[in-house]
Amino acid sequence: MCHGLRKGDVMDGIRGNLTGLQEAIVASDLDCIIATSPENFTYTTDTVVWTQKMGRLAVAIIPREGIPSILVAEQEKGYVSQQSWIQEVHSYVAHGPSPLSSLKEILSEKGLATGRIGVEAGFFKTSEYAELTAALPEAELVNSRPIFDKLRVIKTPEEVNLLKFGAVATERALLATYATIRPGDRERSVAGRIAGNMLQNGADLPAFLFLTIGANTGHAHSSPTEYLAELGDLVKSDVGAYFSGYFSDVARTAVLGGASVEQRSLYERLYEVHSETLASIRPGVPVKEVFQVATEGYKRVKIPFPFSFAGHGIGLSAHEGPLLGADDETILAPQMVLAVETRVRWPGQAGYHIEDMVCVTETGLEVWTQDMETRRLMEI
Repeated sequence: MCHGLRKGDVMDGIRGNLTGLQEAIVASDLDCIIATSPENFTYTTDTVVWTQKMGRLAVAIIPREGIPSILVAEQEKGYVSQQSWIQEVHSYVAHGPSPLSSLKEILSEKGLATGRIGVEAGFFKTSEYAELTAALPEAELVNSRPIFDKLRVIKTPEEVNLLKFGAVATERALLATYATIRPGDRERSVAGRIAGNMLQNGADLPAFLFLTIGANTGHAHSSPTEYLAELGDLVKSDVGAYFSGYFSDVARTAVLGGASVEQRSLYERLYEVHSETLASIRPGVPVKEVFQVATEGYKRVKIPFPFSFAGHGIGLSAHEGPLLGADDETILAPQMVLAVETRVRWPGQAGYHIEDMVCVTETGLEVWTQDMETRRLMEI
């Protein structure tokens, strides 16, 4: 089913759970909620404003009653008006008067400036939040971040389709790149090929790209170097891209040429842990039990496990709830999308990483990233 998806198939319709958001506004006795983080702006508007990720304010105003609206910088207004389901789009002049003044005007015009307003308090800098409270002295500002966090844990069918598309596209980009790696290839050049292949497979932009070869595989998140690949080198990737604002996250390990006995043994033991971790994922299971399965697996196969999680939720953030860790009390439920990762690293020596994107179903889970052989160490 994954293989038949085309990007255009998942672009129609609103992806975020706006019905749930409206119900939460009512249940929390809010007059409106304003989304200001890049993630929650996209969640409410179905639109990505890339300059927002660089610090330029964009705001979605979702009232309890009435017409929703958007506030963005003037140069973004035309694009946002075309892309979003929200048609009332206001603008401010970038690097001009404070956009919070424009926000106050909009809220006042809608009769909301004296109401109970849900805001992402943690998103603002201290000085910005002080400015916001000063601009709305009669409003009661309530932290709305928990509302968004709760909604985003369970994906809508539209979000599931998009995330699935991104997962498959990203793994295919890795497969296409790995097939081309040869002795003498520069680590930086291989990373560039992955980026190009992600775009060719439908990504909007690369989100993160950690490609390491040889001893560099012992590092988790290092920049690509000028190292030249040699026969017997491990090749490890942990990469992701943006698909309409949503992340992908896939990791794969291979060896250039034939694998040594030690490389093959270590990888197969790591895959054993990975397979058991995946098998433990199903509705009704506490995520901390999944972490416990992974922890016990590492111990049994004698691979060190100094990490606090065995995977994480993924969506508009690369890491979002639930966290597959010892302290997360979340119970797995259908339509949770996870990146399950099993890894080991010895800095400056070697590292191995397997990461699959999966979706919890009514009866278990669906593994989306299955184009590359992961049961044994891939030989290039």
